[in-house]
Amino acid sequence: MKRFLLLLIVPIALMAATTSTIVSTNATSAKIRSVDLPAGTSGIVVHDYDGTHRSIVARAILVAPDTIRFEVFDALAQDALPKPLTKPKAGDKVILSYLYDRALIIAPNLQTYQEIAAQTHDKLLHPDLFVAELAKRGHKMPQREDFKDFCNRYALAKLYIARKSGTDVVDCYSFKKVGSLDVRASGKETKLPFYNRFRRIPGSLFDFFSNDEYNYFDYYKKLER
Repeated sequence: MKRFLLLLIVPIALMAATTSTIVSTNATSAKIRSVDLPAGTSGIVVHDYDGTHRSIVARAILVAPDTIRFEVFDALAQDALPKPLTKPKAGDKVILSYLYDRALIIAPNLQTYQEIAAQTHDKLLHPDLFVAELAKRGHKMPQREDFKDFCNRYALAKLYIARKSGTDVVDCYSFKKVGSLDVRASGKETKLPFYNRFRRIPGSLFDFFSNDEYNYFDYYKKLER
């Protein structure tokens, strides 16, 4: 168990963003010291066992400035490691905007992708990685669960989704809009399911993609609702 707890110390220390503390809990949510962040911001709950050992015991989703709800933190799930049974408690640390310095851009074309990338200092994962994951699943267009699974696997928590009116900053786990960029989708080309460098993905449903079947802007507008 000690080895398991020690493994979790490094990402907690490196990725700390906005920190709060749990004041009181119930089975599914907690009151925290108020924070100035948008509803939908995700994070983690960290329990200190002693001065040396700590562990992530839940995912947190901010629902009000002083309230979070709990979700299972499954990003580090491994069959070979024991699962922590500790429940969040008063006094536990809440780190919100956890992994918000790593992001994925969803854009209709290269021009828009580059314009968004120029406006952020985040570490950006290339959309080729995500489109390859979708191809493995046989999904033509990503579902919310696809985003969550991808973010878990590649350790990120923020999405930039380009739209005609601007770019939405979306939390990967709550799928709520938590910010925006004044970058509107530009260029005439629209590539589905989003900008990527693949010309063809053999053996996948993408070989049979039709622009008449999906509209990029309509699809992501509905997905964010």
